[in-house]
Amino acid sequence: MVSLESKVNKILKKYPYNLSFEIKDQIVFLYGEVEKYEEWVEIGLSIGKIKEVEGVVNKIKWKDFPEEKTKAKEEHRRRIFKENKEKILGEYDVVIIGGGIIGAGIARELSRYDLKIALLEKAPDVATGATKANNGMIHPGVAPPKNTLKRKLNIKGNALYDKWADELGFKFRRVGSLWLITPRTLKKYRKYLPGPLYTLTLKYIFPWLVKIKGMRNGVKGIKIIRGKTIFDMEPYVTKDAVAAVYVPSTGIVDPYEVAIALAENAQENGVEIHLKTEVVGFLKEDNSIKGVVTDRGTFLCKYVVNAAGIYADEIAELAGAREYTIHPRKGVELMFHKDTGHLVNHCISELFYPQHPTTKGGGLNPTVHGNIMWGPTAVEVPDKEDVSVTREEIEFILEKYSTIIPEFPKDQLIRYFAGVRAPTFTEDFIIRPAKWVKNFLHVAGIQSPGLASAPAIAKYAIEQLRKMGLKLKEKPQFNPKRSSIPRTEELPVEELNKMIKENSKWGNIICTCETVSEAEIVEAIKRGAQTVDAIKRRTRAGMGTCQGSYCTIKIAEILARELNVPLREVLKEKGKLFNGPVRGED
Repeated sequence: MVSLESKVNKILKKYPYNLSFEIKDQIVFLYGEVEKYEEWVEIGLSIGKIKEVEGVVNKIKWKDFPEEKTKAKEEHRRRIFKENKEKILGEYDVVIIGGGIIGAGIARELSRYDLKIALLEKAPDVATGATKANNGMIHPGVAPPKNTLKRKLNIKGNALYDKWADELGFKFRRVGSLWLITPRTLKKYRKYLPGPLYTLTLKYIFPWLVKIKGMRNGVKGIKIIRGKTIFDMEPYVTKDAVAAVYVPSTGIVDPYEVAIALAENAQENGVEIHLKTEVVGFLKEDNSIKGVVTDRGTFLCKYVVNAAGIYADEIAELAGAREYTIHPRKGVELMFHKDTGHLVNHCISELFYPQHPTTKGGGLNPTVHGNIMWGPTAVEVPDKEDVSVTREEIEFILEKYSTIIPEFPKDQLIRYFAGVRAPTFTEDFIIRPAKWVKNFLHVAGIQSPGLASAPAIAKYAIEQLRKMGLKLKEKPQFNPKRSSIPRTEELPVEELNKMIKENSKWGNIICTCETVSEAEIVEAIKRGAQTVDAIKRRTRAGMGTCQGSYCTIKIAEILARELNVPLREVLKEKGKLFNGPVRGED
């Protein structure tokens, strides 16, 4: 039997560099220098594919490695740690690091129990990382490989979304997926399938292979459709589709709406949410965390949950629990006007085989608000904060997905954006107790289908905490319900008129594109929104055709009034909306 050391050594010898490694409890640590960042990624992924490997800590450096930036960040953390480690802010049973959908989901599920919980988020709002920048698809669970935690939790999480939506009041629709099979699907194998055999394979054999994979994963209701049925379901798709696979359990949500709903419900049930609170280190004693040190002070605690997304590896490093490295993977999405909404009924993809090893392929998706989204891409980037979008990336998406609906009006594009996923080199979720720190729970590597898996991830994480020794006593006063902010656009006329009589702000429309009233914005602020983008995520003000051209200043004025701050101090997200004095202010 070949040892793990031999397998790792064999991979590293393929590269013309002086690379070394060590293995500790099935975690592989890599050292050395390479020429290109792409090689850094390739080596890490190759090691991560070895069956026995439970984590890869890639300390190899590449030619343009940001040495000075890394040292500056470390020095900043050391300085803030020294200043704040003795400033005790409170004692908690559980401290959760990270306010994305995973951290918020765990906080909400933990709030069922008689515990004192704090959620720490360094940004001015929850859901500002990968949670806010994805297409909102609740994947059905066909894609995840066997023997992965992704596969197990995707199926369970998908099934739990109906209950979450009912309890938390966010929009959720099971639109289903339609995966098209066209003459392009097996193009790489065309030469091996002469004449009518190629069409026969596309029409009858390949669809069954896809269905069988889904059935083995536990996905129910998968259907193979052909001919007229395809175009009855999607009238505008390419006419050269010879077959399709329909998966009814696929859903869509607004991902940041889900995270906000979770956070609000958690807070109502006693969870303390601390925004603008950056973790810089830990107080430790006998291989246990005694306190989480932040730029505001120290949170003493019994257990720590690391749900820090793309920074989960850095948080683990600070805790002495580094078992993986995050390699950032950027995904670009395009958003189209609501006028295109009638063109897409399901989440539509065109299947290609072989599949890309790190992405499910993307496609055209409807949203719960009526827009259509194209994407995403999947590109490895060295910078965790790289959410840039280039003309080339936009053109790539427009070309790649145009075969799905050839006549789609591309001039209806109103916005583009990017998010950064947080995969580890084993390309699976890592949800387990730390190997070398007793009370530290990793919840890392949560990339797609992380959104779909979120309800199951929360339950799984809590079960891990229970096994680690956390006492879980249900509290009878737990309230699972949360009401969303009423939307002026959706209110019946009679009800809206009554509300306007009681509060005239319901009749003052601030965002005409999305019909958002002043009352909705004020309510969002009461619920915790402190920035222009936080208002946008809660009300959709600024998300319409003009993308905030006409309403941003009005929103800023309301924020300044309600928060009692000067207009020049209003934040867009992390930075100020205005870069200097504002005319008319003293």
